[in-house]
Amino acid sequence: MKFTIQQAELSKALQVVQNVVPGKTTMPVLTCILMEAEGETLTLSATNLDISVVTRVHGLKVAQAGKAAVPAAKLISFVRSLAPGEVTMSEKGGKVQVAAGKASFSESSMNAEEFPALPALASAKGLDVLSKDLVRMVKATSYAVSRDETRPALMGILWEVKPTGLSMVATDAHRLAKIDAKLDWAVTDLRSLIADTQGLLQYARLAEDEDTTTVHLGQNQLSFVIGDTTLHTRILEGPFPDYTAVIPKGNDLQITIDREAFMSAVRRVSITADRITSQIRLGIESGRMELTATGTDGSRAEDELAVGYDGGAMEIGFNYGYLLDVLKNLGTDEVRMHCKDAQSAALLTPVDGEDDVLCLLMPLRLTSD
Repeated sequence: MKFTIQQAELSKALQVVQNVVPGKTTMPVLTCILMEAEGETLTLSATNLDISVVTRVHGLKVAQAGKAAVPAAKLISFVRSLAPGEVTMSEKGGKVQVAAGKASFSESSMNAEEFPALPALASAKGLDVLSKDLVRMVKATSYAVSRDETRPALMGILWEVKPTGLSMVATDAHRLAKIDAKLDWAVTDLRSLIADTQGLLQYARLAEDEDTTTVHLGQNQLSFVIGDTTLHTRILEGPFPDYTAVIPKGNDLQITIDREAFMSAVRRVSITADRITSQIRLGIESGRMELTATGTDGSRAEDELAVGYDGGAMEIGFNYGYLLDVLKNLGTDEVRMHCKDAQSAALLTPVDGEDDVLCLLMPLRLTSD
């Protein structure tokens, strides 16, 4: 294998696939990037067996077709360090060589035939959607997934595929995030599935600045085609819990709050919060909210915000970290908190947002100051 490519093109292609290369693995070949040169195209592939990414660079000067499994870490660092210009890369006899100007690099390659066969597209027919819509949905839910490996279904994001759109839901039993979006897609495979969160986060990274994504829905995997890049990720086994049962219907106390001011106050007051419970107390009455946190060492912090509320006085406690996660991901100037009492789940929604976004937050039992 031997080809010549611009440094910027090679570095960009390596960056596309590098995030799925595992740092530790019992299969050494997975620490490699499979590089295949043929015609005028270079294809780079990487996988951790759960997520696979393939990207192509066109318009190369390929002097000799071939393929090589190249250890990723040092190659990526070397190519990134090069000045702009032509880079020649070759592989022969188990040795990879990279040359650019007076700089050169070599390392041993692995047997390309040992690199795992990558999945085909999850379905024959793809669904075209705006990348920004899917990326926004992933960001609006991924923070709420569980990290409990004994409940693998909660480590994924539920997709509810509908004729005119898509709902995504994530929960870790302490909080829940749900977003409904209208999508202009001609979908016929109407069903629910649990998508692997890490795969969706990798998709969001790749599609952030791209216009269109083609989604392929399979029985065991999802495939996303973004320009010259394709990402495959697995579908997790269920079932996903009936999340609708925990969304309260009678939260009639509504408090409207400036989101940035709320986040700043929570961060400030949480400095003294108990490190085990992470509790912050919200005291709410007409027109104002008082935030309080008390540490086991006797430290205490308070702050006060003006809010839109004209109901009776109430107090409710939250884990400040969970509350901040919700506020960071709502994204509008103002948020609305829907409460019932100190023992019931609160709902937080954006005011005048683009999508139908709902976040549920379970309260903490209030402790005495």
